[in-house]
Amino acid sequence: MLVDRLWPRGLRREQVAADLWLRDIAPSGELRKWFAHDASKWVPFVERYHAELDANSQAVRRLEALLRVHGRLTLLYAARDPVHNHAAALLEYLRQPEREGAAAAPSGPRYAESLRERLCDEHARMLSQVDDARVALLRGDVTGARAAFDAMARLHAPHARLEETALFPALPRAARWPRRTYEAEHAALERALGELRARLQELPGRIRSPRQRLELVDAALPLQHLLEHHFEREEKGLFVEISPDPGEPDRPATA
Repeated sequence: MLVDRLWPRGLRREQVAADLWLRDIAPSGELRKWFAHDASKWVPFVERYHAELDANSQAVRRLEALLRVHGRLTLLYAARDPVHNHAAALLEYLRQPEREGAAAAPSGPRYAESLRERLCDEHARMLSQVDDARVALLRGDVTGARAAFDAMARLHAPHARLEETALFPALPRAARWPRRTYEAEHAALERALGELRARLQELPGRIRSPRQRLELVDAALPLQHLLEHHFEREEKGLFVEISPDPGEPDRPATA
């Protein structure tokens, strides 16, 4: 991972064996110019850079998420001094005792594979729950449909939170679908599920009208389609792009 704010002078992208260019984690332009690789300014530079990192929570969370997913990261930098450079200061920041909780989180390829398996299993469970709800509605069993949708809501909320905190920050900028696409779909699913649950709360526990039963079954169909399209997008995009195959050749760094 390249952690410089500026691209290394004189190098083409194909010459830099980096999977990601995380420029936002680098020191600000003002701090970089003030430091100017002057070793006599090292201590105050580290203090100021760490203060910038404290205020730069989004970039730090993304870096920590990448560390959890991949287990190990290599920080690339263009400075000639191997000791007094911002990558060394960044490593020191990540190793601070107060950040041990983030560092101690499960990580590495096995964790990433286990996480993908868990999320795919939850996808299958939610699709099964919407099927159960539609079958219950076809029978006129509103109580059973409520129970299935309630179970889905209890599963979807932590499922979405896990993806948003553990996976979304690790999504590369050159991903097939950007983070905002997944976030918008999470919000759409939450709205659709909430509207269905609210509609069923207004009905008796059992309905006899075949026409009303079919209307309710059809009302649940858009939610099923949302789930299917969203889960397919995640399994073909998100879950693949946050865990590159270690056997693949190095990819050019991307902005």
